[in-house]
Amino acid sequence: MDFRRGRSDAQSGAARAVVLTVAPHAIDNDVLEAARSGEPERYLAATLAPEPHRAALIALAAFSADLRRIPVIVKEPMMGEIRLQWWRETIERFDRGGDGATGHPIADALREAVRAHNLPIAPLIAMTEARAFDLYLDPMPDRAAFDGYLDKTEGVPFLLALGVAGTDAKIAAPLADLGSRTYGLARLLAELPHWLSRGRNPLPLDLLAKHNVDRDSLLRGRVSPGVHAAIGDLLADLQRAYAQARSRWRELPQAQRPAMLPIATITSYLAGLQAQSRDPLREPFELQPLKRIWRIGRAHWLGP
Repeated sequence: MDFRRGRSDAQSGAARAVVLTVAPHAIDNDVLEAARSGEPERYLAATLAPEPHRAALIALAAFSADLRRIPVIVKEPMMGEIRLQWWRETIERFDRGGDGATGHPIADALREAVRAHNLPIAPLIAMTEARAFDLYLDPMPDRAAFDGYLDKTEGVPFLLALGVAGTDAKIAAPLADLGSRTYGLARLLAELPHWLSRGRNPLPLDLLAKHNVDRDSLLRGRVSPGVHAAIGDLLADLQRAYAQARSRWRELPQAQRPAMLPIATITSYLAGLQAQSRDPLREPFELQPLKRIWRIGRAHWLGP
C-alpha cells in the first residue's frame, strides 16, 4: 500500500529530506525504497537504531512491505499464492549453508539479516503463510483467529527486530505480542476501508455478531451504531495494550528501544481513528509524514 498518497508536495519533500539525513548507506536501493515506501514507520525506526542493527532492521521492514503489497498488486489469488510460496521456499533455504544468493535484493538482504543475527526462520515462514488470508474473500471467523493473524503479520516483525537488538526472548515475546495488539490493530483499522473496497472483511465475525452487524452491510460501507460499538471495542483493547507496551518498552536498554519505535505513532493513530467526523468504513486514515517523524524522533530522543 502506498503510504505517500494524499501528501502535499511540501510535506512529501520535507519528510523525505529529514529521512535521508539518517538513511544508512551500503544497502541496496531497492531494499531501502521497499522499506521506506511500504513500511515507513519501521524504516524510520531502523535508521535510528545502532549502526550494527540498521541493515537487518531495514531488510525486515522491506520483507514485510513486500508481503503487504502482494494482495494489492495481484489480480488472482493463485498469483499471490505463487508469490508467497516462492518466499516460503526461499526462506527455508536460508539455513542450508553455502552462498545461497537469489539475485532478489530483499531476499538476499533478509538472508544476511538472518545469518548475521542468528534469527529463527520459523516466524518468517509463519508471517508469509498468514498473508494468504489477504488474498481471499473468506471472513475472519473469530477473535482468536484475528489475534493470531495480527500476531503473525505484525507481531513477528517486532519479535525479530527485538532479536536483532539482542533482547532476551522472555522479554521479546510478550513485547512483540503487545506490538501486534497496538500497532498492528491500529494499522488494520486505519486501512479497513481499503480492505472493504476489495470485498474483504478482516474483522472477526463473533465481534460483529455481538453488536448485530451484518457482514454484507459492512462490506457495503453502511455505518451503524453496531459498527461504531464493534470498532470501539477494538480501540479500547488497543488503548489497554498500548499502556502495557509503553511500560515494558521503557524497561528496555536504550540500544534495544528502536526495535519498538513504530508504536510511538499510536497516539496519532488513535486521534485519527477516533475522530468523530471520519467515516471508519469509507475513509482510510493515513498518518502524515511529518507527524510520523516527530512521534518516532521524539520517542527516540526523549524516551517512550
